[in-house]
Amino acid sequence: MLHDMLILCIGSDTFRAQGKARELEDAFKKKYDPSGSSVEHVSFGKKGVDEVMERANTSSLFSSHRFLRTSNLIGECPKNKQAALAKTLARDSDHVIVVSVEDEAPAAVSLEPFEKNVKIIKYAFPEQMGAAFYDWVDKVAQRMEIRDVRAVKMIAEATEGDSWYAVNELMKLAAGGTADIMSSMESPTVYMYADAYLRGQANQYKFLHEEILPAPFLSLFVSQSRAALRVRDRVTDGLHPYMVKKMSGFPSQNLEEKFAHTLLAFFCQRRGYGDEEEAAALL
Repeated sequence: MLHDMLILCIGSDTFRAQGKARELEDAFKKKYDPSGSSVEHVSFGKKGVDEVMERANTSSLFSSHRFLRTSNLIGECPKNKQAALAKTLARDSDHVIVVSVEDEAPAAVSLEPFEKNVKIIKYAFPEQMGAAFYDWVDKVAQRMEIRDVRAVKMIAEATEGDSWYAVNELMKLAAGGTADIMSSMESPTVYMYADAYLRGQANQYKFLHEEILPAPFLSLFVSQSRAALRVRDRVTDGLHPYMVKKMSGFPSQNLEEKFAHTLLAFFCQRRGYGDEEEAAALL
């Protein structure tokens, strides 16, 4: 019996997850449908459930296979439609490949109706940090033929965990321009603020008096506080020797609290709960 296939690209790193979905689409076209006539992008979430069931129940005039691409199909599928969607994807008919980019890993109870009769393939794309993120940025830079190692390293450090931001800055370099974050990252002021904050110095909140904070301000605070914790706990694999030496002199008290505050501020800023200055007040 030939069942339909459900492929889930899961994770908060939506840039890499969507990249995998594009890769799967390109592979489908190359193998089954060079013209792309049997490839369709349907709505996301709840609305996409109805469209996937409708399209999967109709045959393609151009290929024995069909490719449907959506997002959060499982995560936002209403409970009263899970069984119907699973039944549609489990039928014995033309092969339909459904690819869904899921922002979060679907709960086990949400996947249960599908796991018995539907072939499910999962690809995980969590946010990358530290050496893993730098290695990924470096590979992307190589594909873009960017040879400025120093610039790539600065971008990786300033955008740690944010693939969209990193690639946006790399594209500027590849086009012959200058990454916006580099001018601010080259200034010692940002690092001085981060050091003062993590050391708990009397001027640790001086940055709040700045009229305009540099764009990568919060992401730098996150990466610096994380590095300080790793050095304190002797988990230094992937850290630059200079960073290890620098952080060795930091006080060990309150680092968890500092790290928690920087993460909260960074999260609020990235989610749109406030701008850079408003989020910085949470520190």
